Amino acid sequence: MIARTAAAVLMLPAAVMAQDGPSKADWDAINASMKQLEQGRYLDAADILRPLAFDAAGKPKPGIFYSQWREARTRMTAEPIGPEPQPSDEPEAKAAADRLATATPRDAIAEIVARAAKTRVVILNEDHALPRDRAFALEVARALRPLGYSVLAAETFLNVDDHAPMVRLAKDGYPVHSSGHYTQDPVFGDFVRQSLAMGYRPVAYEQMDSGGGGLSRAESIARREEAQSSNLAKVLAADPQAKMFVYVGHSHVAEQPIDGYGNGKQSWMATLLKAKTGIDPLTIDQATLGQSTGGYNGHPRRVLATKASGRSIAMFDGDRPVVVGQYAGAVDLQVYHPATRMVKGRPDWLAAMGRKPMVIPAGFVPQKGERLVQVFIAGESDDAIPVDQVLLRAGEDVPSLMVPGNRPLRLVMQDPTPAKP
Repeated sequence: MIARTAAAVLMLPAAVMAQDGPSKADWDAINASMKQLEQGRYLDAADILRPLAFDAAGKPKPGIFYSQWREARTRMTAEPIGPEPQPSDEPEAKAAADRLATATPRDAIAEIVARAAKTRVVILNEDHALPRDRAFALEVARALRPLGYSVLAAETFLNVDDHAPMVRLAKDGYPVHSSGHYTQDPVFGDFVRQSLAMGYRPVAYEQMDSGGGGLSRAESIARREEAQSSNLAKVLAADPQAKMFVYVGHSHVAEQPIDGYGNGKQSWMATLLKAKTGIDPLTIDQATLGQSTGGYNGHPRRVLATKASGRSIAMFDGDRPVVVGQYAGAVDLQVYHPATRMVKGRPDWLAAMGRKPMVIPAGFVPQKGERLVQVFIAGESDDAIPVDQVLLRAGEDVPSLMVPGNRPLRLVMQDPTPAKP
């Protein structure tokens, strides 16, 4: 338990590095939430963070707690928190929208396949609070497999000396709560489950030792990026014919140094991996133009909504990919996904993962408060990640579960743990 919690905390700097340093009490709350996740208690994990994520009036407090609460909440709904971002008055946002307005859309998967055939490493990033990104990662994994890609390296996979979590993951064919932090999201979990069924081999490459305190933010990042890139380089060197799909968070995808903290440039994992191996990876950003709560992408998303025709696209100026925002010049492709539409109370893109709607039995609907209804694949272990789950609220419309159509299933109800008197 202690090792898994420590490994999960190591992943947090990428998500919270823009925040001021949390106190010990703050970390205690985050760790308590993570321990609930390790036990499969999704509702309790979110409830621990709720009082810290909102003020007395119920307004979100920007910072680490709200970002962590958002991630905890989306694990239970697969929905983005909040509506489409509103346009920003920032000159950079308007300039990005103007550039995209004159660009031409191309199908994102087709462009990825064409470029992936010319390398042996594809790196795709995500926004940790948008499960939709993980559904697209599954699309990419499907498209890469016929090209000979057979290694799935994910930032979230738990990396320990004896490699036991990855040995078990490969053997079982599905993730459990000790496989990684973000794989506790059912969408991420099924991306991994389906990828392993296609023949991918899971590889963990995360930094194992955070090095303790006393480091600046830039130094902590540099240490982590060095460890990640070295671990991946060793995997590639051990099997010179292997083709690898690497799934990362945010800036690890940058294959050129980008603006960092202070006045300098920061070299992230993809930059270092390219230098260590001599391999020019295909790098793909899907976070910048995502349906997040940030204001920067409000203008660009409005422009792109008129061009996408309901599909994921990459933008081009002639034959040159267009990349806007902080990764301009640092990634090969930038992907836009259309806004999520709700169908029977669930995100439309779940169907593309091979899911069909399933009616929740009336006995599972709560008469008061909230309840999490989970669906597991029958035969998987008790600590397996659910293939889907939905959050029900008494008195509200009941959404559908979205489940595989060809697997035996079992349903589970999860209520919040009653507060201690």
